[in-house]
Amino acid sequence: MGAIVRSETYYRRPSTCTQQKWDAASWPERALIYLEYVLRMRIPRPEGDNGLTAWARIDSGRWLAECPTCGSAQVVTPTDPRMTCCRDFTGWTTLLMPADPDAVEAPLVDLPVTEQFWWNPDDPANPAEDPSPYPPTEPKADPAGGAA
Repeated sequence: MGAIVRSETYYRRPSTCTQQKWDAASWPERALIYLEYVLRMRIPRPEGDNGLTAWARIDSGRWLAECPTCGSAQVVTPTDPRMTCCRDFTGWTTLLMPADPDAVEAPLVDLPVTEQFWWNPDDPANPAEDPSPYPPTEPKADPAGGAA
């Protein structure tokens, strides 16, 4: 139980980054600084918007978004709704966030982390929506008396 995790509470300034550089960076940029430290690799900085969008969701108590090209996930924040992928380096992806993220978080904070999930109802990947255009059918009867 507890607050929903955003970039602000997930990514911490690595010892290799000065406080001045950290303070000057936006939250999506801080994610890159942190990931460079953890992954021990240089990550190219995006040069602009890539024209792609990704749906943000709450997953196990964290705001997450998946890269629309490779599917890797990153902890994100509603305060700066964009991300860049540290695997395929496609540029800044715009995140589709709810209009009132605090209202989305409010009913989840008293639940155990294992139950803190939220998907935007318009997200085509929302598991609450039936992805099949066809309704389920009853199994055909077996002429021998059982189900086929």
